[in-house]
Amino acid sequence: MLKVWTLVLAILTIFVMACSPSVTPAPPTVAPAPTPVQAAKPAAPVSPENAAWASVEQAAKKEGVVVIYTAGLAGNVGVAVAKAFKEKYGMKLEVVGGTSPVMLERVQTEYRVGQYIIDLADFSEARAMALKEAGLTVSNKDLPVLQDRTPWTMYPLDVEPDGHIIAYSYLSVGPWANTNLVKPADEPKSWLDLLDPKWKGKIIAGDPGVYVGTTQIYYALVMKSGRLTEDYYRRLAGQMKKFVPGGVQAQTAELARGEGHINIDGSDSGGARLVTEGAPIKILQLKEGYQLSTGEVMTMVSKAPHPNATRLFLSWFLSGEGLKVYAEAASRTTNRKDVPDFRPAAARADPNTGVYIKFEEYPKIQEMYSGGFLVKLLKGETGK
Repeated sequence: MLKVWTLVLAILTIFVMACSPSVTPAPPTVAPAPTPVQAAKPAAPVSPENAAWASVEQAAKKEGVVVIYTAGLAGNVGVAVAKAFKEKYGMKLEVVGGTSPVMLERVQTEYRVGQYIIDLADFSEARAMALKEAGLTVSNKDLPVLQDRTPWTMYPLDVEPDGHIIAYSYLSVGPWANTNLVKPADEPKSWLDLLDPKWKGKIIAGDPGVYVGTTQIYYALVMKSGRLTEDYYRRLAGQMKKFVPGGVQAQTAELARGEGHINIDGSDSGGARLVTEGAPIKILQLKEGYQLSTGEVMTMVSKAPHPNATRLFLSWFLSGEGLKVYAEAASRTTNRKDVPDFRPAAARADPNTGVYIKFEEYPKIQEMYSGGFLVKLLKGETGK
């Protein structure tokens, strides 16, 4: 009996095993291959130039301020530039505005008495050249912003290779009219038209003993291009109403107020802003043209009390970011291709008729200006 039950149990075990699903044995556990440890990449080497500039930025923030004597950044323009600079770096730009002659004299006086306040001069080319010739400027040709010429329409180091005088805008000096007093049909088309008796006593200009722009016009159209003659200026003197003391802003403002019908040496540096404010003035496109130059320039003085802050400001200001702030606030154009021209149409001279004055020609202009040659000429005091 026991044998029978043993046989039955064996048969049942075989049956159960046959009906059960097959189970694939798990493969043996294999430890994953260790992930190779990648060596950390070395940090990019810091060039001596970048390291030097980083130290300039650190020192600049400790100095905290830049003092600029300026003709170009006065008023609302200086306010806009100072605000943007502070937002960028948390530093102050102190703007001392005035005409170029007054600012130049102030710098020279400070250096004579050993009182060094100014860091940066923003003058006309002639005044900047005077500072350089007196040994009162330093070079900034190594600024990072000047190492690439591609963004520039007029590369500053082509204009003045030493890097003492850095041009950042174009400037045109020529005749402007009050549009309330000079109707389109009566607008002169040539400088010779200004000799017409109808303009007698209606023409103003900057005082050539104060405003160098008057001399620049004479040099460009008489001595350089030969488009006008010295005798023309003698005859023009008889048409003049008055000479306006002060710079371009003063005479352009007088033109806008109707103190004259025509101003023979207006500039887009003063006229463009007034046009945007609604002043009834416009540039005249006379066939003999106008004087074209590098416009506003900056130069760092030799004993600047805040040298690092000044270099940092220059590098920012000369960038597309900085010059856009300036151009928009001043309604101007600049030397950079990546900054729009903010001048209104009424303030844009025909570039094809401009007579360009180079930096190396300014000593001759300065000689004429300092000697009062044009003052005598326009007052009929020179010989034929």
